[in-house]
Amino acid sequence: MITVDVFFSHQDPASPVSHVIADRNMSEHQMWLTLIDDDTHDADSLIVELMRLTGMNRTEVNNGLNAVAAMDKLPRLRALQEKHYPLSVAFVSRIMTAVARAEEELWEELDRRIVERLTPRVANEVMIQAHDLAGLITRWIKELDPAFGKEPAVEPGAPQEYLTVRFENGMAHIRGRINPTDGHHLAEALSKVREEGMTNVDALRAFLDSEAPVKIIQNIYTPQNGGLSWMPGVGYFDWDCQGASRVVDLDCHANAVEKGYRPSEGLANHVRARDGHCRMPGCRVPADQCQIDHIIPWGQGGLTVAWNLQCLCQHHHNMKTDGRFQADINAVGEVTWIGPMNQPMVTTPMGPLAPVMPTGTWGQTLRSRMEARFKRIRAAALEKFNEGRG
Repeated sequence: MITVDVFFSHQDPASPVSHVIADRNMSEHQMWLTLIDDDTHDADSLIVELMRLTGMNRTEVNNGLNAVAAMDKLPRLRALQEKHYPLSVAFVSRIMTAVARAEEELWEELDRRIVERLTPRVANEVMIQAHDLAGLITRWIKELDPAFGKEPAVEPGAPQEYLTVRFENGMAHIRGRINPTDGHHLAEALSKVREEGMTNVDALRAFLDSEAPVKIIQNIYTPQNGGLSWMPGVGYFDWDCQGASRVVDLDCHANAVEKGYRPSEGLANHVRARDGHCRMPGCRVPADQCQIDHIIPWGQGGLTVAWNLQCLCQHHHNMKTDGRFQADINAVGEVTWIGPMNQPMVTTPMGPLAPVMPTGTWGQTLRSRMEARFKRIRAAALEKFNEGRG
């Protein structure tokens, strides 16, 4: 703790709260240095294992990784942190994220300037916020490297325009860049269909309905007793979807074994509606953007049946295929993962078809009965399938 006459407001030597904050920052800092003192695992596997160990999400784990990198790459910042512990791990992570955008030969000078800016000048000075310091670092990089941030020359044939649609938290996020002629054309088209009181979103909807009518079939799952509906790629939502939905009966796919490697559309929809998103611990890639993975590989006798299938994004599908992680599934769709540290991690399905198990003694009893029934079904299906192959 600082014991001189100048200090940041959250490091007041006379305040018990300041001591608590310093102790918290120190414990958090030392925890990550201890956890990441292991270079035997690849980065992707390490992130998953750290999520298991800490109970933190991917962002929090990445903050820890960035903070440890800062301690390694910015020695002045490390000395400041380990003397007074004025910074949280998230704050240090933000610093490293900003610094990492610069060429490495600039890091020493950036380190000096950062520590200077994080040194109090008067008593009870309010420390600069992480967001503002990151902005300063960007300005310093531009000053030290005039080429930083400038648009690179576009190679012949490289795309200069793009348009993306991303689904997150029940909404679609549209982002893009088009040439000014097409942009003006779009603006004019919207103005022609925009009526009084209409927003641009209303105008776009009217324009699409009138100028580009298409028939879209979406699988929208809604509980029979009401509640939130769920759509692959969108998630749960509570607005009226009448006219866009259709009744989809997926119960028939729960235990049906299909002969081919690639699951039918109905079976694939069943798995997506059960899982909700990628089943690797901590991954939130929506189910409709995932591949359908055979938990026991097809080439090793794994069946194309719901209880041997799961949703995996391509990245985590590759990690399972190359053997870094192994998976097993139980009667209620819970997937147990074993990673490089040989410790189990269980992920639960999050889609609308995922069964909700009761808790307590009755829940455990029901789970045991379902698991026993599941093992019988799996054994019978495997026996029947092998007979068919013979």
